[in-house]
Amino acid sequence: MNITLEKITDVTAKLILKVEEADYAANMEKCLKNMRQKANMPGFRKGMVPMTLVRKMYGDSVKYEEVNSFVAKTIQNYINENHVPILLDPMVSEDQAQIDIVNGKEFEFCFDLGLAPQFSLELNEKDEVTYYDIEIDEKMVDTQVENYRRRAGKTISVEDYNGDNDLLRGSLVELADDQTEKEGGISLDTVSLMPKFFKNDDQKALFNQAKKGDNIIFNVSKAYEGNESEVASLLKIQKENIGEHTGDFKFQINEVSRFEVAEINQELFDAIYGPGAVNSEEEFRNRIKEEMSKAYERDSDYKFLLDLREYAMQKVGELTFPEEIMKRAILNACKEEEKANIDKYLQENVKNGKWSLVRGTLAENAKIKIDDDDVKDAIREAVQIQFAQYGMNNVPEEMMDKYVNETMGNKQQLESYVTRALDRKLMESYKKIVTLKHQAVSVEDFNKMFETA
Repeated sequence: MNITLEKITDVTAKLILKVEEADYAANMEKCLKNMRQKANMPGFRKGMVPMTLVRKMYGDSVKYEEVNSFVAKTIQNYINENHVPILLDPMVSEDQAQIDIVNGKEFEFCFDLGLAPQFSLELNEKDEVTYYDIEIDEKMVDTQVENYRRRAGKTISVEDYNGDNDLLRGSLVELADDQTEKEGGISLDTVSLMPKFFKNDDQKALFNQAKKGDNIIFNVSKAYEGNESEVASLLKIQKENIGEHTGDFKFQINEVSRFEVAEINQELFDAIYGPGAVNSEEEFRNRIKEEMSKAYERDSDYKFLLDLREYAMQKVGELTFPEEIMKRAILNACKEEEKANIDKYLQENVKNGKWSLVRGTLAENAKIKIDDDDVKDAIREAVQIQFAQYGMNNVPEEMMDKYVNETMGNKQQLESYVTRALDRKLMESYKKIVTLKHQAVSVEDFNKMFETA
């Protein structure tokens, strides 16, 4: 066996591997003997099939597998031992000569290598990156207090309709021109109404000061100003039939339901944070402010990571990539209909490839290593954020552990969390390495940065 690396450019090389019979013959023979021991063939006892027959039946396929296995292992070992900075998997060279493995004994394999561009990058306290401190004002706290009050609110039964968010339930009967029940008309025992959402103010006003037990005569078609979907939904008919029911209806109010937001008291504090965790309105508001600050700190950290990335990429400058080899790799992986966008995919790969190299260098310089605990922490953080969106601030530990363990066993999901864990450590490390230019900013102005990004 002989292997050589021929550098073509700074980012391309040719790897030539010459394979001799001695490189694969022993393993091939061992494999055939194992097959003989297991072979079941009519006329022969198990393990007693003649070797000549085994070789005749399986020799070509075993030889093919062993030669390819030797080539793959040898190339991988060479790359690892010599620290060849490959950017993508070796590709069979376009000028590779035809190889007849079945009839030949010695072979020469030629592979094209796309190499990672080399660069130097080291950040220290002389490098400045902006860090945005998002300000939490009392108005934001007020809004969150109201959100919690609504979340802990409840629906109660009342006697009078107040025209706000009250829900009316009752029966609905279609009337004739003389205001008597229309023969063969629509009659519904249970209908829910919220006049607040009527589009016609005059029809909406008919329900002012209404109370349980009242009969209100109104025009459904006018109330919704002919909106076919809303009229058909209320009357439980097809849209094409609404033209037959444009007259008045009598609605008898059997129930008035009102949603009441929770009072700001101990019951609310316990519902949101657990019994005894918060014991006064001041503590409640401070806890909310604390949570919001942490949430926005994550946003600030994320923005810092984006700015750190941009800063590092600019500091590295332009890099040359093995674009022709990359293009070949993309074409091999593309579907036929995707090949027209090859240049777009190439530029995306170049951009992502550059950041991957820069990120790796930043991690290496900061001596960052990722272990299972880091990945689990990243999963936990993501789960907590997700559940917080649904108002669950305290995720049960058992539920959290189950989700973490399931994710750790899912290779497709795991890769994104490994990247997330690395980004998190990069952010934490470089907040201490570079100089932070702190800048106070409102939530509105902070969000605008992403709108124009």
